[in-house]
Order: sequence, then structure tokens, then C-alpha cells
Amino acid sequence: MGGIESIKNAISGAGKDRFYIGIDLSDEFSQVSYACGGEEPVTPSLIAGTDRLCIPTMLAKKYGESSWTYGEEALEMSTADEAFPVDRLIERARSGRAVEVEAVDYNPVDLLALFIRKCLSRLYSQAPLEKVAAIVITVEEPDEEMIAILGQVVKTLRLKPERVFFQSHAESAYHYIMHQTKDVRVADVCICDLRSSGLRVMLFTENMQTRPHVVIMQESVYEDFVPEQLEGVRNADGKKNKKDQQFYQILYGVIDGRRVSAVYLLGEGFEGDWTSESLKYICKGRRAFKGNNLFSKGACFGAREKLEPSEAEKMCVFLGQDKVKANIGMTVMRGGEEAYMALLDAGRNWYDSYKECELMMEPGDRLDFIVTPLNGKNVKTVPMYLQGLPRRQRRATRIHLKLSMLSETRVNVIVTDLGFGEIFAPSGLEWESSFTIM
Repeated sequence: MGGIESIKNAISGAGKDRFYIGIDLSDEFSQVSYACGGEEPVTPSLIAGTDRLCIPTMLAKKYGESSWTYGEEALEMSTADEAFPVDRLIERARSGRAVEVEAVDYNPVDLLALFIRKCLSRLYSQAPLEKVAAIVITVEEPDEEMIAILGQVVKTLRLKPERVFFQSHAESAYHYIMHQTKDVRVADVCICDLRSSGLRVMLFTENMQTRPHVVIMQESVYEDFVPEQLEGVRNADGKKNKKDQQFYQILYGVIDGRRVSAVYLLGEGFEGDWTSESLKYICKGRRAFKGNNLFSKGACFGAREKLEPSEAEKMCVFLGQDKVKANIGMTVMRGGEEAYMALLDAGRNWYDSYKECELMMEPGDRLDFIVTPLNGKNVKTVPMYLQGLPRRQRRATRIHLKLSMLSETRVNVIVTDLGFGEIFAPSGLEWESSFTIM
């Protein structure tokens, strides 16, 4: 979502008490982290004095009452049959089907918004919303449907849309790693995320030979490798050893022959003592970390990067799956000479890429958009014809140009005829076109 420059200006004199919030949202568990100014992000525990960081992504409505609970309390109340549970909030929002609770239909997007509101409310004493400069919501795959849902959530919560951003788990991992000590990312970094949907392995690679450095996150998904209950079952040791061996084979296939300086094991699926042999392999010349809040902290770092870019990230461009892979611009006349005007920049999330401007049309009814891939090769020109555009004298036609990305590879263009002041009234004509950039 846009408005970054206006936010930067608004907070430029706000002091060091501004906050950044990162929300990791998934159907199983969610997390919230926050940071004040340039401090390290903090993930508050559900229970004081413990490290319980995962919030069950669910709501529960008390029977016969209008009050809703969320997270751990919702899980406990529904287990005790004191409330009607509503889980799988993201899946329900994607389906669009109303959720019936005690004979009343609820909009699934509204329920997801309620859950996020309750997650934010638990931070109010540490990070008051009026002092929050930016919020990043991170999800596993921010496809077009998910972005639309999150956009509706922002409207429902009446958050300022210019202060709320979305990003993938891969990009959150990128921001997290870029804020670690150099010895952690001196080589590639491997991230293993084990949850009920399977094992996702991400490999962070930074190309130090380019300027700026190009960072990519290679992702592999193993849907059949899921967490298991290995305690108190028959032949538990045998099952642990088999699971350990399977994980070792996956890791070996990903990192063997590569320089890997660190491996992160994320998710409650890695709890327990079943990874003994795998850990021995991981720790041969590498650092190993276990935890649950990498994505929420990475989202928090990402929120701060939107407004206060760090020196480390100024040197890099992250090319995730949801990034625009080409620059888009056009040639215009400035001071009687041709000049290139940038419209959309490569390296940005497609759902954050947006441009509006007004132009004076040169003679004719054609606009040419120049698409330049990041590698500088295979530059192409994409024409757009404004059929029926009124014929007027030279430099007497103003147009409004609006560009947005429909996906990481497809651009949408809307052109509106503005006429020319009181001399030529706007025709009311509008043209829309889309094209692929890769």
C-alpha cells in the first residue's frame, strides 16, 4: 500500500517513541512483534514469565452472549465447551462463505479483522496505536486474493491504509536475516519452517558481485513432511529415528555442496528431541537456531525499513516471488528534449507498486511503455492505443495515467482524457489495457 513519502514526512520530527508492528498471520498460529524506534523487536509472551509466543488463530463466542474471545482463551473455552469455536480464519476468508454461529451468519473477513484487532489490542500498553508509524502483516503466500482480503481487513479496522503494508514470509525472513550479525549471513542461510501444512525450506542467497547486491530466497515445499505426535506412542524411538532420517535427507539435498553459515528451525513441529542426527549434520561448521518468531520479527524489521532504511538493506535488492522483476517507464519531452520517466520500479512488491500522474499528449493516439528487466536484457516497448481520442492541436490534450500491478508479471493501465482547461472540455473517455512484463 502506498503513501511512504508522506508518512516519512509526517514522522520526521516525531522523536524516538514511534513504534513498528509486525504481525505473522497463518491459519494455525499467529504472532505479533513490536519495536520502538531503532530497538530490537520484541515478541510478548502469552503468559508472563514464559516463552509462549504463538497465538492460536481462532475466535470463540461465549454461548448465549455477544462477547468473543481469541487465541489461547478461545481454545480453552471451546475445549471446555463454554464457547462456539471458529478456527481456520484465513481459509474461511478465502472461501467467502458466511460463518454461522448460533443461527447468525458472520462475514469471514470481519471475523479475521476481529482476530487481528484483538491481537493489536494486547500491545496497546507497550505500543499505543496512535504512536505506530507502520504495520506489516506477513503471510505465507500474498497472492491477489489474499491481498484483497487483507485490504478489506484494513478498511474494517479503520487503520490508515498508508501505514499498513503486506509481505510474504520469504520477505520477512529476508528482513530478519539482514538485521543479524555478519557472521550469521557470511554465506547462505537455510530456514526450515515445519507446520501442519508441511515443511517449507527457504535458502537465502546474496550475490555480492552485483551493485546493489541481489538477494534471492529459493523455496521448496514438502507437503508430506508434517509434525507428528512422537511422545508416548508405541515404538516412539523408532518413529523419531525415522523422522530424523527423513529430515536429514531433505536437508542434505538442499544444502550439500553449498556454503551455508546458519540454519533456522521454525515452528512447534521441531519441538521435542527427534532431530538429534539432523542437528549433528547442521552444526558441522554452521550455526543452528530454533524459534517461532522469526517471521513476526522480520515483519517488524520490514515495517521500519519502509520509513527508516538501514545501511545494510540500502546495499541490497530482494527479488522474491512477489517482486516486480522489471522497471517500467516511458519517454517524455522535457524542456524540448526527450527524457526517460520512471513509472514502476523493479524490486518492489507487486501489490505495493502503483503510479498516478498527468501528462500532455504528443500528436497521435499512442503511448509507449518501456519494460526493462533487472538484468538489462530483452528490453521491450509495449504500445497502448487510445482509440477515439479527440483530435486537438499540439499540446492541448492532458491525460491522467494510472498504473498498477495485477500480479508480479502483469501491469494494468488506465488512461483518462482530461481535455485542456476551459479551452477543451474533457471528453469523459477512458481506456484500460494490461500487458505482461516478462
